[in-house]
Amino acid sequence: MTDSNTPTPTGTIAVVTNPASDNGRGRLAGRKAIGYLTERCSRTGFTVIDVTGATRRESLENARRHLSHADALVVVGGDGMVSLGVNAVADCDIPLGIVACGSGNDFARGLGLPVGHVETSIEAILAALSYQSSINLDLGHAESPDDDGTRVNTFFAGMLNCSIDAAINNRANHSRLPFGGLRYLEAGIREALHVKDYGFHIDVTYDDGDMDDYDLTTPLLAVANARFIGSGIEASPDSDLGDGMLEMLWAKWRPSAPQALRVLAQAYRGTHLSNPLIGYRRITAVTISGGGRGEEPPLLMADGEIVGRVPVRVDVHHKALKLLVPPSVLRQWHDASNVGTRGEQ
Repeated sequence: MTDSNTPTPTGTIAVVTNPASDNGRGRLAGRKAIGYLTERCSRTGFTVIDVTGATRRESLENARRHLSHADALVVVGGDGMVSLGVNAVADCDIPLGIVACGSGNDFARGLGLPVGHVETSIEAILAALSYQSSINLDLGHAESPDDDGTRVNTFFAGMLNCSIDAAINNRANHSRLPFGGLRYLEAGIREALHVKDYGFHIDVTYDDGDMDDYDLTTPLLAVANARFIGSGIEASPDSDLGDGMLEMLWAKWRPSAPQALRVLAQAYRGTHLSNPLIGYRRITAVTISGGGRGEEPPLLMADGEIVGRVPVRVDVHHKALKLLVPPSVLRQWHDASNVGTRGEQ
């Protein structure tokens, strides 16, 4: 029940759900979220509007169209819906709320937001709106350099996957296993048993301003903004969502199947950066093209969504996302100055 000292919010909340996600579970989660949010807002001045479209593209277009008269956008689902949300509100002042109830939920997990509890997530969003509690976070941005972003033009909250990591993600997306963690684990094991070398050309600017330009033949290449991928794999444990930097990860050689499985096990604990196989550098921008002597890189994936193929130019948009968080999470972020994924109000 709302405390008498709690500010009473007013305005419009636009909501997007994903009815087709998680083998149909997304439809139930979406109905539950909209029903609960509407009931809770019926006692306030908030109006809830469902802007979900028939397709992902239509939902994104609907969300963008309603931003001019919405006070917040709420997405219901996993990291794919977070991707839709950040691409709707990036570089604007409309805050995003996340009801994390998908198969991965890695972005929400890294931020300490509720995961897998629709009502708790909605109460956290309403508390954030009541107290105007939000943090401003970095986003990665990828666009095709050969056509100024016509072919690829997308923001990502978590990670851009360019190699075996994209193949794992794509395999997990098509899995019929019941839990997200099991899907990614099975996909990771299957891909680790058949490691391929992909050919890339890299043109990178590091965090210290140095630049480099080289061919890279590797089974693993990824650009991270946040820590987690794959339903709990801490792929980039040093990522900081408020430092204006990205992190580039790659494999220095093609590992044997036992080596690949060992690195995968280490990644679940966030200890793989000490493995000599893994390269890791902070960067501000990178252009990734096909090249070298390896196989053609697979489809790029960002936050679990297919976004196209290389070449792609990647950079960071500093504090481009205004994210709704409950006051308790905001206090934790302010108090924990050594937390890697820290942003600021």
